[in-house]
Amino acid sequence: MELKIKSKQAQHAVELFGGRLKENKPLAGDPLYSNLIYWAHVEAPEEGTFPMHPHEGIEILTFIFEGGLEHYDTASDIWTPLLAGGVQQIQAGNGVYHSEKYIKGSRAFQIWFDPDFNKSLNKSASYKDFQAEEFSWARENNLEVMNYVGENAPIQTDAEGISVKRYKLTEGIHQIVLDENSVYSVYLMKGSVKIEGQVMLKDAFTKIEDKAEFEIKSSEESELFVLASPKNVSYKRISDR
Repeated sequence: MELKIKSKQAQHAVELFGGRLKENKPLAGDPLYSNLIYWAHVEAPEEGTFPMHPHEGIEILTFIFEGGLEHYDTASDIWTPLLAGGVQQIQAGNGVYHSEKYIKGSRAFQIWFDPDFNKSLNKSASYKDFQAEEFSWARENNLEVMNYVGENAPIQTDAEGISVKRYKLTEGIHQIVLDENSVYSVYLMKGSVKIEGQVMLKDAFTKIEDKAEFEIKSSEESELFVLASPKNVSYKRISDR
């Protein structure tokens, strides 16, 4: 199957709170797949706050790459700062209200997952911060990799089969080994690359499946954010109900 490269310009984009926050959404407009629900790349030209709002059932991971945020929710009942390099995990369970304040200059991903609503709605909500020092770069198959989520990673999700890694690529040709039972959602955070011969520029997104590996040709120092999720989910997804 030929890869579909979704440039930043082709992604749904919104400006919030008078342009204080900007989002591009790589999944919007396409059919949902695996146990993913939502993905936003958040940029904060100015400080911006999402006021108190509810969530129920879903699992949320927020990856802070630049800047930071302060977070309040009814599960913890305190305002908590999280700076660049950290990750926030919310398991909304049977319901939680929260608010987020992004500081000026912040950049983040917020990704929502379906963790099996039949189970999650019967659990209490929980919240956890993972600070930057809990993550580190390591060599994996001759690539520099930061392992956020999954086996041997600091974060485990209730949503099944989730793995999240970030790759630093030097100029040249690289191979990444895949599990053919997973779907790989790939976001180019920095640089420019060719994947399977197709050009990806900064902030482009693609989905890869049914492959044992993929080849990347990097024309400069680049960074990829790669999220693996199950090709077939073992429970009925909320999007199918």
